[in-house]
Amino acid sequence: MKHELEFKNFEPAPEIRKRIGNGIARLERKLRGLGQDPLFLRSVVEEVSVHKRFRVIVTLVVPHKTLAAKEETHDAEAAIRAAFTELEKQLAAYKSTLRGEQWWKRVQRRLELKHQRAGVSPPALSRAGAMPASASH
Repeated sequence: MKHELEFKNFEPAPEIRKRIGNGIARLERKLRGLGQDPLFLRSVVEEVSVHKRFRVIVTLVVPHKTLAAKEETHDAEAAIRAAFTELEKQLAAYKSTLRGEQWWKRVQRRLELKHQRAGVSPPALSRAGAMPASASH
């Protein structure tokens, strides 16, 4: 994965560079299953001197989509961590749609079908709907 790192209005401390490096490494591990398509990550960390805040914008270009996360806080490391966490969530959702998980059957429905195919009636649920009738005392 290619990546570009940009800092605006300040010189970053080594801890900030390390935090970004850790975020990039985590994303690279999660991107291994996407194949050899060109992937590009752009990270921008900007200090807004008027408000003494840090703005972090991270964009990831994946096949057929661009994922983006933006965070702004007083702590640069917290903003970086939050932005990369948000991007990881978006990446997980993107991979889920690639696998077609929205078309998968729910677990409960799969169990019902398994019992139906086996010729066994599924356990009857009590009126509360939480416990099988045989388990209530």
